[in-house]
Amino acid sequence: MVEANGSIAAAAPPLVGQRRRRRRHWGDTLAPYLFILPFIVAFVVLFLGPALYSLGLSFYRYKGYGAAHFLGWSNYLATLRFHAFWSALGNTIFYWVAHVVPMMVIAFLLAIFVRTKFVPFKSVIKPILFVPNIVAIVAASLVFQNLFGTEYGVINWLIGMKIPWLQDYGLARWVVVVVLVWRNVGFWFVVFLAGLTSISPEIEDAARVDGATTWQRLRFITIPLMRNIFLFAFVIDAINSFQLFTEPNVLMGRAGELANEQVAPLLNLLVLNLRSGNFGQASAVSWILFVLIAIASFVQFRLFKSGEGEASE
Repeated sequence: MVEANGSIAAAAPPLVGQRRRRRRHWGDTLAPYLFILPFIVAFVVLFLGPALYSLGLSFYRYKGYGAAHFLGWSNYLATLRFHAFWSALGNTIFYWVAHVVPMMVIAFLLAIFVRTKFVPFKSVIKPILFVPNIVAIVAASLVFQNLFGTEYGVINWLIGMKIPWLQDYGLARWVVVVVLVWRNVGFWFVVFLAGLTSISPEIEDAARVDGATTWQRLRFITIPLMRNIFLFAFVIDAINSFQLFTEPNVLMGRAGELANEQVAPLLNLLVLNLRSGNFGQASAVSWILFVLIAIASFVQFRLFKSGEGEASE
């Protein structure tokens, strides 16, 4: 643009400002990704890369040295045809189903009980209930091994009998269930307590004014509003249950050996294949375990969603 005196008007300042705004926009956009970049790098290097490598390895026979031989689906088929796989899968499902309902019910009732105004010393009760979750799994299993010992166990001493809790495999599986409930109640108690505090007291006060009883408030207000918390709890517990390993092996293993096939969890197959150098089949077991966890999670999502639809109707 030419001015009256013949000089050219400066058009640069608007362009410079536009470029600065563009740089600022890109800076604001990229800044969050720069902050999470260390996690992304660690995730790719330590998790995603090894996971994809194990997926490829599951189609080979490889002992950790020498050449790897391609087998196709043979590792998966061999695992699924192996009797110990189905026995271990049955044990794992038993441990999961047998402990999840009593554990969640006890944790939820404790959270409701502690939240009431009638409970004193809440600041002391909460950490006491959470303590079992921070105890080392091996230490807790050894304690329960002594509690349920046949000859000198505390439980048999109290009841005056010699019940072979850990020698009878039918009873031994229930001992594992007791350990799982004892260890995890405190953790889910804290989760449920946090979920209960997110419910507005005004909703419950309004229901109380309308004449709703304690049971009606619990059934029609508290439980429906806690649905997402319950879904989170059941899915995470299912994932942890399918990865169960330490409790049954410490309780019923001998001198560093893994537990008997009749009580062994599914993860024992992976460890046994690693010990024998069958890295390909161990990878196949891990991916079968991944699929089982995905199926269990999907089923629970569907159940909770269908329940939500029925409740809304």
